[in-house]
Amino acid sequence: MKTRRLFVLAAAFFTAACSSIDAHKPERAPPEGATDRQILLMLKESPAQHYRPGYFPQQSYSASASVSQLQTARRLGEEYGFTLVSDWAMPSIGVRCFLAEVTDGRVPRDVASRLAADARVESAQPVQVFRALGHNDTYYELQTNAKILRLDELHRIATGKHVKIAQLDTGVELTHPDLEGQLFEAGNFVDGTGYVAESHGTAVAGIIAAKADNRIGIVGVAPGAKLLPLRACWEDSHQPGSALCTSFTLAKAMQYVLTHSASVVNLSLSGPRDRLLERLIDKAIEQGITVVGAVDPSEPAGSFPAAHPGVIAVGSAGSGLVIGGEVLAPGEHVLTTTLNGSYGFLSGSSFATAQVSGIAALLLEKNSKLRPADVALVLREHVYESESEGSVVDACAALASVTTGLDCGCCGLTHPSARRQARAH
Repeated sequence: MKTRRLFVLAAAFFTAACSSIDAHKPERAPPEGATDRQILLMLKESPAQHYRPGYFPQQSYSASASVSQLQTARRLGEEYGFTLVSDWAMPSIGVRCFLAEVTDGRVPRDVASRLAADARVESAQPVQVFRALGHNDTYYELQTNAKILRLDELHRIATGKHVKIAQLDTGVELTHPDLEGQLFEAGNFVDGTGYVAESHGTAVAGIIAAKADNRIGIVGVAPGAKLLPLRACWEDSHQPGSALCTSFTLAKAMQYVLTHSASVVNLSLSGPRDRLLERLIDKAIEQGITVVGAVDPSEPAGSFPAAHPGVIAVGSAGSGLVIGGEVLAPGEHVLTTTLNGSYGFLSGSSFATAQVSGIAALLLEKNSKLRPADVALVLREHVYESESEGSVVDACAALASVTTGLDCGCCGLTHPSARRQARAH
């Protein structure tokens, strides 16, 4: 029987690394159960103010909330029964987000609901819980996804060159021999630690962007892409094989994406709807960023963010489970990078999602004018029956369909008229 490990990502809310509430407060992970008492409070930012959270300092941006904002937030805390923990500027949606902890045994959902009705408050919400959909399986002898996706043919046409992919996940082993030099602008949005290498993020990164033709290891789906490994999650020391993250850390990372010209966002996680993340995802799609999310096979119709409008929902082909998703990609026994410069086979929709993010980068290299809806349509339209996986995205045909003057013979499609004729049949 297969051994599977589910990486748990809690979409609760933690202390920001650079807090304007108390810049000198020691950073530490919240005590167990603390996130169950936490809420988010959004206050409108002044249109005249320039924003920049302190983690990634740049000119003309401020890490600090204004005096009036802090006074308002603290007055609300006295009235509604909560204490402020941290805050973060989210200029993409015109708010400053305050993380707060409800006191005196009050119910966080009730406090957030009453806050949302207060005229001083832009919005408020309680903590959510997410799960990263990855499973650790036994080793196999081949990198089967490379054959299923026909990476050798794909890479004759595109490698994802000049396309920036943001990966919101646990930390990536930056010095892994198959990843070193592939990673750009690594960022840490998790409080209490520095950037550290972790299992899930390292595995997802390898599937997306492992080096090609370096005589070692594997090849990623988009080895020419620029991968931004944004650590918005961390491994749970109390439960080996699981990982935790918060809506606050994910939202901070999404805000970073929105100001750093990413073309694709990989979200190998799933959970209940979260209004703050919905707003940031909507803004990303509005800016032309393709967002790819994993479908939870235990709740395929309700997976968030995969089920959110505009997000490309990805299921793991060949899993034998109820997978859902508008795009199916290999997600079982995928050979990828693991910690300490090693390799292993992993299974789960996290890893199928990583492959679709890589394919999206290949499409965007050939046609940078594709909008997120265009990318989704191309992926949905091109499907074939794999002997081992069943229905799976036909990455080669999808790439051929957006490539002008194709002359490599990929999938037998060498020019636009041939592609149209093939699709007609």
